[in-house]
Amino acid sequence: MKKSTTQILALILIGIVFLVGCKKDEKTEWDTELLTPIGRTTLSIDNLIKDSLAKANGDNTVNLTYRSTIYELSLADQFIKIPDTSIQQNISVSSLALSQTSIDIKNSLGSLAQNLQASSDPSQQFLGGFLISNNNKNVAIPALNGYNTPPFVFDGSAYFQMIEIEKGSLDFWVVNHMPIPITNVAFEIKNHTTGTVILTDVIPYISPYDSVYKIYDISGKTVDGALDFRISNFNSPGSGGVPVLIDTNDYIRVWGRIFNVVAKRAIARFPSQDLISSDQEITQTIGERKFTYVDCKSGELGVDISSSIQEKLRITYRLKGAYNKNGKVIEDISDVAPSVGGVPTTISKNFDLSGFSIGLTGSKGNNFNTYTQVVVAHIDSSGILREITNSDSLYFTYRLKNIKPNYIKGYAGRDTIMFQGNSPFSFSNLFAGNAPNALDFQDVSLSLNIENGLGVDGIVKVNSLSGKNANGNVVNLQDNSASPVIGQPLTINRAQDFPLRPAKHDFQINSATSNIKNFLTNLPSSIDYDVQIRTNPNGNQQTYDDFAYLDSRLKVNLDLNIPLSVKANNLTLRDTFGFKLGNSPKEIDNINSGTLYLITYNKFPLKGDITLVVYDSLNNPIDTLLSNYTLVPGDVDANCRVNDAKKNVFSIPVSSTRIHKLFSGYKAVLTAVFNTQTNNGSCNGQYYKIYSDYKLDAKITAQFNYKVKL
Repeated sequence: MKKSTTQILALILIGIVFLVGCKKDEKTEWDTELLTPIGRTTLSIDNLIKDSLAKANGDNTVNLTYRSTIYELSLADQFIKIPDTSIQQNISVSSLALSQTSIDIKNSLGSLAQNLQASSDPSQQFLGGFLISNNNKNVAIPALNGYNTPPFVFDGSAYFQMIEIEKGSLDFWVVNHMPIPITNVAFEIKNHTTGTVILTDVIPYISPYDSVYKIYDISGKTVDGALDFRISNFNSPGSGGVPVLIDTNDYIRVWGRIFNVVAKRAIARFPSQDLISSDQEITQTIGERKFTYVDCKSGELGVDISSSIQEKLRITYRLKGAYNKNGKVIEDISDVAPSVGGVPTTISKNFDLSGFSIGLTGSKGNNFNTYTQVVVAHIDSSGILREITNSDSLYFTYRLKNIKPNYIKGYAGRDTIMFQGNSPFSFSNLFAGNAPNALDFQDVSLSLNIENGLGVDGIVKVNSLSGKNANGNVVNLQDNSASPVIGQPLTINRAQDFPLRPAKHDFQINSATSNIKNFLTNLPSSIDYDVQIRTNPNGNQQTYDDFAYLDSRLKVNLDLNIPLSVKANNLTLRDTFGFKLGNSPKEIDNINSGTLYLITYNKFPLKGDITLVVYDSLNNPIDTLLSNYTLVPGDVDANCRVNDAKKNVFSIPVSSTRIHKLFSGYKAVLTAVFNTQTNNGSCNGQYYKIYSDYKLDAKITAQFNYKVKL
């Protein structure tokens, strides 16, 4: 256990009291000496090199390793920066489904007979009376020629007022439910108001109790809500003299319908239907980049939907192929009010893309930079006549904003990135307090380390590197090897994915073929660089497997490896340690004088000059105890290695006045300035290896002369 000055003095006083305890009336005074420790420190390689970058090898030699990143390319700023985009798109009404309309006309044989009786032709009057008078009798029916039916008006205005048919069909089923055949059945359909003929045809022959079915294409026709249907002529050869049963309830029936209509334009009471149902694609233009997939860290999709349709719409919108980690999709169902007076109505929706993964290959999977959305525009039947045309549209404006991908895949394009700049190079700070050329290294190796965290092949060319020290002195790094690193294109492989494994490349520069020693002994504090990077130098290989993460980086590093085999030229080591003479002024009042001793054990093979300065608690210098005192180096063996530390003792006489001055001391700073000796036998002029056990131990002790009074 260490004893303070107070404790030591107390022990002395106890002893004195014991010795003279019986002499109470006699005053006693004498001098005594005490040896007291004041402080200690050790200067080692850690004082020379900051940040613990010195690493001991198996033989206790030391290597200095140091890395400095001179350039770092952020992927977010370059390859996966997706610009804000506004894209407009129209989706027209592709079809207008209308309620199916039908015509059903039934003329009985009795009605036909009555029409014959009403004829002005005596022969037809006779035939009409004949059929009625022979009802339910078996008689031969004579031939009938040139007969027709009155027009039948079909009123479809409950369903539509007008249809311009782009595509559509009309079918007829003509049933002859009479005992005699009918021939040359001519009919026509025309618009009731305008008289425009829609369809005419002639059916040559229908057997008794038989029917004929026919389909007609009515594409391109305009159909009004009221239609006239008329059988303009039909004949019959009669029963051919063979008696047949006459039943006035027998009939001719014509049944028809308009179906599969795709209207260009219609004024109608539309049934509930999807006017639009389609997958729509929007494609961003991002130069030659062709992305197939993006995982969004953040971003926003804005959709403005305008409708020119005069009916309320229910719009279902979904971004196809977009899911977050919980399986949530981007979908919205909203109502759009009817267009009024030709002015479209508009709604706006915003979708947060954060956390969503989105496929960018389109609806068929063969596209790039393409978002696919499902759009369904549905109308419910309002029962109100509306005019809708197939040129009526939904107008979409898509706004992609602030897209920041976590990950993106595809083809990243070819880029040539040239950058010049300046980067801090804290190598000089490792030897703080030392001037350039304080250390001459025997050997230095430097590698240009390139770490590619992008899934993109590339070429890096370092056009120039130069180091500037604190005094402004510049040294250009030169590489004169057969395969120089400076000024030549360096091929860089892509990173690997799942998980991300950056590709790492080391390109060596050694001291034998470069000026790297001069470059470093200049102790540069900054690096000026001129670097060029080319991505995908071979262009698009059609594999679309380039990838990048948001935090992917391409780093250009300088890696130094320096075996600490050095020559020193005013190499400075410095350390601060505690310094304290006592706890109170009373402890030093009786000190007459004394000597401070700085005792050192130097295992460095370097001669040094040492300085010792004491400071108070406010960092003010109090006293310089030593100034440029010579420190003897350790003795070297045949291998120029120090095995035993060399002891040095420095005596510093102190008076009572100086002791009182030093009482306010709080800390001491020991500075050692080393130089390589030039007169050290076989080791003269050689580089000294620095071993991990090399150090300078120092301690301060005090021998004081006390005057004791009793």
